[in-house]
Amino acid sequence: MAFGVYIHIPYCVQRCHYCDFTTFEKSRIMPMEDYLQILLKELRKWSSQISEQQIDTIYFGGGTPSLLPAEHIVSILDTLATVGSFHISSQCEVTLEINPATVDESKLDLYRGHGVNRYSVGAQTFNPEQLKRCGRIHSAQDTRNTLRLLEKYDLNYSFDLLFGLPFQTLMDLESDLQEAQNYAMPHLSAYCLTVPQGHPMSTNRAEDDVQIQMFQIIEQRLKEMGLLKYEISNFAKPGNESRHNMLYWTDQSYWGIGISAHSYLRSTALSPYGSRFWNPKDFPSYLDHIENASLELVSAKNSYSEHLLEHESMTDFCHTQMRLSSGLSLIDFESKFPKKSANLLPILEKLASQELIEFENDSARLTKTGEGLSNLVFSELTFMTSS
Repeated sequence: MAFGVYIHIPYCVQRCHYCDFTTFEKSRIMPMEDYLQILLKELRKWSSQISEQQIDTIYFGGGTPSLLPAEHIVSILDTLATVGSFHISSQCEVTLEINPATVDESKLDLYRGHGVNRYSVGAQTFNPEQLKRCGRIHSAQDTRNTLRLLEKYDLNYSFDLLFGLPFQTLMDLESDLQEAQNYAMPHLSAYCLTVPQGHPMSTNRAEDDVQIQMFQIIEQRLKEMGLLKYEISNFAKPGNESRHNMLYWTDQSYWGIGISAHSYLRSTALSPYGSRFWNPKDFPSYLDHIENASLELVSAKNSYSEHLLEHESMTDFCHTQMRLSSGLSLIDFESKFPKKSANLLPILEKLASQELIEFENDSARLTKTGEGLSNLVFSELTFMTSS
């Protein structure tokens, strides 16, 4: 089993208009050096309570982790390598989220020298007007320069593409994809804008059928670039899939560090089906949580935790694996939930009769129709009891 660590860095120069993550403009919260010390304290405090020993993936997310001095990233990695009983695998995937124009050659040199080997570029679009509507402060030229810099050093990276934006046309999307073809992208994540009703960006968007057409165009153009879909929103050249995100989709354990970060251990003393725990979303509560000297991480006394019942774990297992192009492994399901296939198979057979899923070898996966109606599929795969 693989194990990963997620570190949340909440700093931004300016919050994007559509963002619903725990992020703050850097001028409005504590200095970065102070936050670094809190992260290191959290690592030292609870690392001994994590039974996993080998770290296979590390992911710095945000926010904009590349706003931190590169030395801060190094301090976190060095601490991870020495706390508890951890050791970082020699093949560890270490991903750093960056925004265009927030890295230079000197930063990249320091990152590379301390194990960072993958970058996630939060570009979203090359269209200047769309960048303004999204509240992004970088320019299309900043994105081009950053991609060229990464490719100059032959660095592994992923590109974030946002579609379904206000006033965005099919021609606008095609222009973004045409520009993306100028680069040797190993990985691309394509997300449809998701905002609540009444949000300023919820109006003047293409109709649902046009958004579906947009995604079909994305899938076709990326296939032409050698990027194959391996998850509902993610595409990669073979061998360049996000190993860290695969943890989330294949029932692996991960530990989240930092404000609002979430964790999951697939089996604990409190539940053979796994425990989830998380950090508070506001700084006063987060600081109190870290300073609580007597609190155990996986504990019934930890109010920021839940310990899964069998049917809850079955639901999570099915929902996450069904996102993958490889589908839900029936063998893995039976291994974790012995004798529960009788609960699952009638549902899958019903979905197959509706042509929403298909069986292949020992897996069940979404069809093209099922991808467009995935919420319906996930609703059918929601188990309400363990009986």
